[in-house]
Amino acid sequence: MDKQYKDIVQFAIERELDAYNFYTEAKKNAKTSNAKTFFDQLARQELIHKQKLESMQLSKEVLMDLSVLNIDDYSVHESFPNDMQFHMEYQQILLLAIKRETLSAKLYTDIRNIVKDPEQQKIFDRLIKEEQSHRDSLQLEYDAYVLTED
Repeated sequence: MDKQYKDIVQFAIERELDAYNFYTEAKKNAKTSNAKTFFDQLARQELIHKQKLESMQLSKEVLMDLSVLNIDDYSVHESFPNDMQFHMEYQQILLLAIKRETLSAKLYTDIRNIVKDPEQQKIFDRLIKEEQSHRDSLQLEYDAYVLTED
């Protein structure tokens, strides 16, 4: 059971690092200076999320309860190349980022529903809110980009 917990928490930590790398690459594809700044801010926030997860100490009970979570439920089943500027259009990057943020919010919601400690719940509430905010901001950027492209 401990291994499953470590897998899901390690997955969340790696997901935040992956998000940092993703947004760093996305910044290179951004169409405006505002978008470049936006992706840079998202990248920095993902590193903060990673640090929060790394510092969290969860109880043995929570470790066992987390074993019901399945990593595949939170995985984007599309990979992106490390050098995405040669492989993905800006619109595709935004759509993939929206999907990733939605799944991150779902992961943290599911973990939050298992965690019993009020302080840890607050941390996950904050992570959920931030991931949802990222998703909403990405959706606005996508809408603005698509509307100006047509």
